[in-house]
Amino acid sequence: MSRAALSLARLDLRLTLADRSAVLWMFIMPVVFATFFGMVMGGGQDPTATQVKLTVVDEDGGELARMLLSDLAGARLAIAEIPPEAKDSTPDTTRTLVIPKGFTEKVVAGEQVTLRLERDPDSNAEASLAAQARIAGAVARLIGRLVEAQAATGSEGPAELDAVLATAGAVDLVTVESRYAGKARVAPGGFAHSMPGNAVMFVMLVALTYGAGSISAERQRGMLRRIATCPVSRADIILGKIIGRMAVAAVQVTVLVLVCLLGARFFGEGLGGRPLEVWAILILFGAAVAPLGVAVGGFVRDADRAASVGVMATMGMAALGGCWWPIEVVSPALQKVALLFPTGWAMRALHGVISFGEGLQGVALPLAVLALFGLAFTAVAARVLRAD
Repeated sequence: MSRAALSLARLDLRLTLADRSAVLWMFIMPVVFATFFGMVMGGGQDPTATQVKLTVVDEDGGELARMLLSDLAGARLAIAEIPPEAKDSTPDTTRTLVIPKGFTEKVVAGEQVTLRLERDPDSNAEASLAAQARIAGAVARLIGRLVEAQAATGSEGPAELDAVLATAGAVDLVTVESRYAGKARVAPGGFAHSMPGNAVMFVMLVALTYGAGSISAERQRGMLRRIATCPVSRADIILGKIIGRMAVAAVQVTVLVLVCLLGARFFGEGLGGRPLEVWAILILFGAAVAPLGVAVGGFVRDADRAASVGVMATMGMAALGGCWWPIEVVSPALQKVALLFPTGWAMRALHGVISFGEGLQGVALPLAVLALFGLAFTAVAARVLRAD
């Protein structure tokens, strides 16, 4: 690498960082967008840790009602108990279990008693069915304790309350353990998606707008032609311009990763515990799209038009590549379309590291494809960039 190429790269980096508008779009807007969409878009829920919200109104207050509630609390239900007098004034009662007055007394006496599960018509039907199933399971366990207490006392009539309560601490002879087969791949959401998505989009946006615009402006003003009259080869000019855009992307990526680490202290959302891997992926992505900005600038002579082309290309590749929404939630056909763009491969690598616990070895294929994109864009830039 020649000294002339490095000098051109340093000049491009210095001019970009001196532009207030460029600094705004490099550092400020990505943070604003990532924070806003990270707070608005909730994270994907892990089905192995999902809890169904259930409001409970205990009108009985007896021992068996408390035993039933204790059992429900361990059945992956988020219990919110409210007093009977506050039932009508409580706004958030999506689904409510009402334990009627006299529940304990009637159960001990062997009388039939009805529990009421009231739900909002607009509530999630699947969650309500899950709550109903878990309530039925808790009731079945309570009935089992009644049978156990009756067998322990040898009574042919209803079990005594003390005998039923004595079974609460007994060890179950038979237990059923259920679990998911394998690790669930939950579509990333919240900050786990907004941080890498906006980083990828804005790194490309800066490369394809300021990178392409600066190249076109230099061609318009004859600056590239004057540089070409110096003892500098055409290869040095092309290499210097590409390295300059890579340097801009490297500075941008480094600052954004540091901001993400700082933001984790406030929002509790980090980079999957792998900030160096995330930084390395974004550096490679920046290196891959940097020559594309140079190619656009070499192809479009007008600076404003070049920047407009860069904006439209960035928005299209960001949307189709999964920067705006997790690509995991779209149809298989669109997931294949995403692989036509470097943004799609970059998001696949970042999701793998941040959300799915993969290291760089696990995302070797996306990284290799990004490198191929970079080589292809470099070849295009070398062909279309002219000093005139």
